[in-house]
Amino acid sequence: MKNLFLLLYVLPLFTVYAGYRNLPKQDSKLLSNNNSPAKVSTNAKVMLTNNAKYGSILTDGAGYTLYFFTKDTLNSSCNGQCAVIWPAFFADSLTVGAGLADSDFTTITRIDGSHQIAYKGWPLYYYSGDSNPGDVNGEDFGGVWFVAKPNYTIMLMNNQLVGLDSVDYNSLYQPGIGSVQYFVDGYGRTLYIFTHDTFNQNHFTKSDFSNNGLWSIYQDSLQALPPSIDSSYFAMINVYGRMQLTYKGWPLYEFGPDSMKRGNTRGVSFPSPGIWPVAVTSLDSATITTGIVLDNSSGLPKEYSLFQNYPNPFNPSTEIKFSIAKPGLVSLRIYNALGQEVDNLVNKFLSSGSYRVSWNADNMPSGIYFYSLSTGSFMQVKKMILLK
Repeated sequence: MKNLFLLLYVLPLFTVYAGYRNLPKQDSKLLSNNNSPAKVSTNAKVMLTNNAKYGSILTDGAGYTLYFFTKDTLNSSCNGQCAVIWPAFFADSLTVGAGLADSDFTTITRIDGSHQIAYKGWPLYYYSGDSNPGDVNGEDFGGVWFVAKPNYTIMLMNNQLVGLDSVDYNSLYQPGIGSVQYFVDGYGRTLYIFTHDTFNQNHFTKSDFSNNGLWSIYQDSLQALPPSIDSSYFAMINVYGRMQLTYKGWPLYEFGPDSMKRGNTRGVSFPSPGIWPVAVTSLDSATITTGIVLDNSSGLPKEYSLFQNYPNPFNPSTEIKFSIAKPGLVSLRIYNALGQEVDNLVNKFLSSGSYRVSWNADNMPSGIYFYSLSTGSFMQVKKMILLK
């Protein structure tokens, strides 16, 4: 009977107590009846703490790490069971440590009516898996949770793309529903690329910057990044005396009509969908030179076509022709017989028309190769032979 008493009564109490002890001190004042983590309701402090691995990070006054959630656009989207694992940080009276600005902190109202502290628009959270001050076990959790830092040049946001035309767009810039993860600045403002740019070359901005209000160059120098983004892909280029950040050769921009508001993605439909995509981690490198020739001597095509290369067999160069019926993002890639990509001839927005592009295979071994054209829902593959 004594053993049964221990199983039914004492052990459950010990489990609750253990979980209670693992909450950060400011959050362990009470546990609500619905198992939702309690929020800080008295005085609290946010400060910068130096972490050996991640540098300067935001923590509370006891040294417990605070986090950002990439699915938070205009408000906190972590509710229910999510809020049990990631308790919201709140204080009625907040003290801000050295190196932080009071103006960067705001109080937001969550959908359940409770309050939460946000930093630069990012709601702040604890992670229940951090048992001790200085723990950063929540970093890059699920690719959507990241340690809060004061100096993110690039952050990530998961959001539905909505254009200036108020239409929902998917990742292919076609009308549709679906969350896309893309680059934002430290305040959550969307970053874009221009499909007419080439490798580390800005082809949009005028020398007098008269169009910079519409598409402003992103001038922040590289500092903190989410760990999933490779810093070696970034560079700074000189645009008429001003510096612009690039990613994989793509210059980065912000869209004026986004009004510097986090979560806005109005640029994806301006002037038409796909010309100014959001910047994403998986971007292909910008082409160094296009080498694409437009030939509309026979009029505009009414359908998509990929033609047989000529000459074929060839050594070492050949020409590939294709037709685009509607403007859009176009990709023309070369693959070897093993299905491995060996070259990317076209990766940009093209208007409707007939095109030709040359491929020089001087550094490739003899054999069978395949070339694939894709744009929108159209895709076609053809075979060619390199014979040396």
